[in-house]
Parts: sequence; structure tokens; C-alpha cells
Amino acid sequence: MWRTFKSTFWRNYLTMRRAYPWSFFIGHILSGVYTVLFAYLTYNFVFAGQTDSRFAGFAGTGDYISYIVLGGTVYSLAVSMLMIVSRSLITELREGSLEALLLTPSSRKGYFLGTGLQGLMRVGIEFSVIILIGLIFGLNLSHMDWAAAFLVLMLTIGAFFTQALVLGSVMLYFRDTYITQNTLFVVMSFVSGVTFPVQYLPGWLYPLSRIMPLNFGLQAFRRSVIEGGGLWASRNDLAALVVLGLIYLVIGAWAIQITEKGVVEKIFD
Repeated sequence: MWRTFKSTFWRNYLTMRRAYPWSFFIGHILSGVYTVLFAYLTYNFVFAGQTDSRFAGFAGTGDYISYIVLGGTVYSLAVSMLMIVSRSLITELREGSLEALLLTPSSRKGYFLGTGLQGLMRVGIEFSVIILIGLIFGLNLSHMDWAAAFLVLMLTIGAFFTQALVLGSVMLYFRDTYITQNTLFVVMSFVSGVTFPVQYLPGWLYPLSRIMPLNFGLQAFRRSVIEGGGLWASRNDLAALVVLGLIYLVIGAWAIQITEKGVVEKIFD
């Protein structure tokens, strides 16, 4: 597993550095910045700095700017991690290297872990840039519990990784990336509390938020940053995040095996 992990990590790093030096970063950074900028302008110039009376109760804070900056930042992180990991196998298919990968005894764990960790380097840069820009628009970090925020972020990234395994198997099965992934991203952004608390959702949509790791990770991260709450304060959200991560891991591992078997059968058909 270690050899596969190291080879995958190094190959993806060289590809990123030589083939996609800036465009990947800029695209995802701008997506997060646009979310923050739109909310900032709407809040200050359309609603004159006022929020609904129920907002503070639902969100746990009256600081809408910090709320939306963190929402846009973690959403951008989710999209990047999901894209990096889930697109790996279908990219191999398009580049003509999937057959060789599937017919070798290389470790799938090492392959996906190498892909995910190397992608985390890019995600870390994007995340840091959006946070710095958010500080310009009024993000308040004065109450942040740094240790709790870091641990919450790592658990959230782990859940995104397992969710990406499921997404990747679906994309490989249907031979599609654009419709599949963008449908998921739109649903995630709407039902996961990125720009408004999930309590505002209609009752029939609310259950969708319960199957999204982004929802629980974002709530726990906001609590540790805005309120300075420790891990105990976010225990329910973290427990749900871990359970969802394990469920996605089991489903993803099974789905990838089934999908790979179908691909190999088509190769020799």
C-alpha cells in the first residue's frame, strides 16, 4: 500500500505542478470568494445589515458575515476534495490508463489515499486564501478555539473523502462527471447550511441535510470558530459526522469493487 500511495501522490503532484499550475486554484478560490462577496453585498446593501429575528437562534450567532464566510470556505473545501478524489478513476479512463491500473495488483487504499492527501495540499492553499480574503470582509476569529477547529476540520475532510468514494463509483458507472458532480454540489450548497441555517428549509427537504457531511462539519466548525466552543460543544454534530463517514466508507468501498468488476468485464468482452 505504501508504494502505491507514494507513487500516486508523486504523480499527481507533478501533474498539478506542470499541467495545472494556476487555473485549478483560481477557479475554486473565485467560487468561494463569489459566495462571500455576494452575501456581503446583499447583507449590507439590500438588507441594511439586518437579519431575520430567528437567525441568531438557528445559527447560534448574530454575526452573519462570519457565518457566511465560513460557509463559503468549507463549501469550497468540500467541492475541491470531492472533485479531486471522485474524478480520479474516470480521469484514468479518459486518459487510457484505467485498464492498466485495474489489471495490476496495486493497492486501492494506497491509490485513493495518495490522491486524497496530494489533493489536500491544493485544498489547504485554497482554504487559506479564502479565509484571508474573508478577514477583509469582516470574518471574526477572536473567539476561535484553534485546536478544536483543526480537529473538526480533519474529521470533516475525512468524511468528504469517504463521500467522494461513493460519488466516484457513480461517475465511473455512468461515464459522466459534469451532471453527476454538479447536481450533488448544487444540492449540498442548498441543504447544508452554507448561506442560511438548515432550519429554514421546507420540511420535505430537511432530511436531505441529514445525509450531508458538509452540514454537520460546517455546524461544528462554525461553533469552534465563532463561539470558541470545544469538541464537547459539538459532540452531537461530530458523532453524526463520524457515523456518516463510516456509512459512506462502507458503501463506497463496495460500490467501487462492483464498478471496477464491471469495467474489467467490458475490457475483455
